[in-house]
Amino acid sequence: MKNNTLLITRILLFTFAMTLIACQAPKDKTPGWTSESGEVRPGPKTGKAVLALLSKARQASKKGAFSSAESHLERALRIEPQNPTLWLYMAKLRLYADKPKEALNIAKKALTLSSQAKNTGQSSRRTLQGDCWRVVAHAYQKLGNLEKAQNAQDKASSLSN
Repeated sequence: MKNNTLLITRILLFTFAMTLIACQAPKDKTPGWTSESGEVRPGPKTGKAVLALLSKARQASKKGAFSSAESHLERALRIEPQNPTLWLYMAKLRLYADKPKEALNIAKKALTLSSQAKNTGQSSRRTLQGDCWRVVAHAYQKLGNLEKAQNAQDKASSLSN
């Protein structure tokens, strides 16, 4: 009985923490892999057209127009298909749209691309990968796979140290 209560408490705390993490929205400031607060930013070589599309996607997302936001991100991805940050934003949108399987696959693609990214600092890459793992964790949590969600969250935590 005590073990069940402890397990339920841990699951509830984990779910609450994952919800808070997934709700963190990037703030528009300056281009670069990370902002001063450690949030993931577009890469420093991201083109002006992609930045404009990303800005439109964020505005649409804030208004709840997820299909419009996805459309803008898809256009940006056609321009810069190897940009892991764009894939991460798309994964987050899919989470918001309650499409955890799609979010999971897209976040994994962002992880792969982030490990191949050149001309980025180690700490910036770790921040990007940590955010990707948080999306993976949240997607697994929504899919009901708490063990994989916890493993992904552990990876995210190890990257933020």
